[in-house]
Amino acid sequence: MKALLIHFRSPPSRWKRHDRLAGLNSTDSAGTDGVSLQLMERRNLMEVMGHQVAICSAYAWADYPVPALEFDSEAVTKMMRNLFGQEIVDFSGEDELRKAFDSSCREMKQELMEIIESFGPDVIFAHNMMSLPVHPVATVALAELLRETGIPCAAVHHDILSEGAYKFTPTCDFARKILEDYYPPAMSNLNHWTINSRNHRELKKRGIDAVVMHDVVDFDAVLEPAERAAVRSSLREKYGIRPDDIVLFVGARIVPNKQTELTGHLNAAVKELCRDRLGSKLYNGEVLSRDSRVLLVLGGRPERAFSEYRDKLLSLFDTLKIDWMYLGDEVSPRWGDDGTFYPLYPDMYNLADFSLYPSVWEGFGSLVLKTFASRLPLVVFEYPVYKEDIAPKGVRVVSLGDTVLDKKDTAGLVRLPPGVIEKAAGEVVALLTDSELYRSTTEHNYALGKKYFSLDTLRDHLNSVLRWAGTEWVQDRKL
Repeated sequence: MKALLIHFRSPPSRWKRHDRLAGLNSTDSAGTDGVSLQLMERRNLMEVMGHQVAICSAYAWADYPVPALEFDSEAVTKMMRNLFGQEIVDFSGEDELRKAFDSSCREMKQELMEIIESFGPDVIFAHNMMSLPVHPVATVALAELLRETGIPCAAVHHDILSEGAYKFTPTCDFARKILEDYYPPAMSNLNHWTINSRNHRELKKRGIDAVVMHDVVDFDAVLEPAERAAVRSSLREKYGIRPDDIVLFVGARIVPNKQTELTGHLNAAVKELCRDRLGSKLYNGEVLSRDSRVLLVLGGRPERAFSEYRDKLLSLFDTLKIDWMYLGDEVSPRWGDDGTFYPLYPDMYNLADFSLYPSVWEGFGSLVLKTFASRLPLVVFEYPVYKEDIAPKGVRVVSLGDTVLDKKDTAGLVRLPPGVIEKAAGEVVALLTDSELYRSTTEHNYALGKKYFSLDTLRDHLNSVLRWAGTEWVQDRKL
């Protein structure tokens, strides 16, 4: 079958290091956001299964690029603030807003129709476009196209309108109608997936019976021990990281809901404890010395919409006097033909001794799975989806709890209740200085991750959707 995958952003189909950021702002996620990386997992697996797959996104490196799909643009920002803000500010009223919206929708619909006519998909996978109103023009255009063509579509809902992290207040009846009718739309040729149990319940309230399909990771992509050691040595040498340095790795993007400020406080606490453990042997045989650093490595990229948060965060790190390093500009979504590396998984995780994931809200949290697959221990803030869909599997983590203080610090950054950071730091150091505890913890999480969140589970769901789509397509062709 021929499958077309549509999302606002995407990883490149083919990768060359020199054009990594071609046409992109340096504070763009550049296809390294969680949804894009899950898109890549689905594409790779469907191709292995023998299907022809193409990706449509805003990026020039997509098989079918549509620049207007980018949601972080002036045009979309203008439309969003007039649809979901305090009031209509850039148009004379609701009628003019509707006309502008309809005009943009027709243009988007035409571009998407040309792609459908060119590629001829048997099924479309729409990621997040039918569930989160960050680009309503794109959503409405795609939905209308699906109604008119009858092409089977699997709508994959990573994030949904009712989630606590997102607030959209309509300015007028037109905006309210868009939210009610299109997030998500209901039609016979639309099959709904969602990545967590909370979304499933919320969609059920709207009459949508979505299939729960959690994020997955290719656990078989893990490097062999010798290759892993070679990559670790090479990358540490490249970035000036000593063998006896302790690296606490943060792979998430630098945006407020990730609560990256907590990693700075944790780093400072671990550093303090390590001062009292000089001469101790680490899990990997290295010995803590006065020259050993506790280094916080940021592998996630910022988003330009949150530049103020980034600046506050980096200022905090300097105030705490911790050692930190930003490698976000080295992030590439996949390996390249010229020998470049895919930094988060599996390669970049090899820099690390511990993975930190302090996010307050996630649709799922694929970086948790990448941590398990990389055989690294994890520090996690227990966000709702983690507590409901991951923790019950029996994973072993260092917890930051599930509560932040109501009162933020003077810069507006979050804080945890007294004692939480110190307790977590103690557990981190205990793991780092006990090779058997480190090994048993990481192997335990690897086994559970592979059992519940591997490509095998995704393959079953893909087969189910493709069978459904094949039936729907045949029925449609007979009409």
